[in-house]
Amino acid sequence: MKTTKLFLAIGILGMAFTSCKDEANVQTTLVDFENVTLTSDSIWNGSDLSGKFISGNSTFTNSYNPLWASWSGFACSSKKDSISAGYENQYSVMAGSGALSSKKYALAYDSAAISIPKTTDFYSIKSLYITNSTWAYLGLKNGNYGIGGFGKKFAAGDWFKVTLKGYKSNVLTSSVDIYLADFRNGKNIILKNWTKVDVSALGLVDMVTFTFDSTDKSGGWLNTPAYACIDNIEFTQTIPVK
Repeated sequence: MKTTKLFLAIGILGMAFTSCKDEANVQTTLVDFENVTLTSDSIWNGSDLSGKFISGNSTFTNSYNPLWASWSGFACSSKKDSISAGYENQYSVMAGSGALSSKKYALAYDSAAISIPKTTDFYSIKSLYITNSTWAYLGLKNGNYGIGGFGKKFAAGDWFKVTLKGYKSNVLTSSVDIYLADFRNGKNIILKNWTKVDVSALGLVDMVTFTFDSTDKSGGWLNTPAYACIDNIEFTQTIPVK
């Protein structure tokens, strides 16, 4: 009887040790943009021609055209204007702040890309917070996007989505569709608040891209502003036991 109890105790101890050891080798990285140097109510849009900014483990690429003062890829913002419609307010988030009332967040513009370090132990993307920019939200809700937009007020059957695609060593891992507005099947949804989305289906990645699509097009081009606000991207990394 004593021998049986001893083996049982050793078995339980071994299981507990293995569990703790596994947990100790899974590291979580949160990308929240709070390290980006911005004053209150300001933006970084690549006008310094650096071509990128870095937060956490990730590089957010940007292309800026000085001739037109235009940008593509990613911008970083601390703007809070959730009232003003139109292109002139393109850098604001409808939620009025970053996720969980933080100060900063990123703007993804079609086709934005995040680069994650290519290490021996790849990162797995787990989740992120996402919502609409003020420009997109008010346009989807009311129509009349102002200068730089010609979209309609969304009605039954309309939708606006961003597709995230994961890549590992230039090979597509998977894709995830996130609907920023959805009027299909009796729904009447336009994201206004920060929403946490599970994107773990993308798996182990070293790059994630953002592309946009909508039912509102003219000549094959989107009328809907191809923007999304993102924050608090969560990655995990499993380090092999040595």
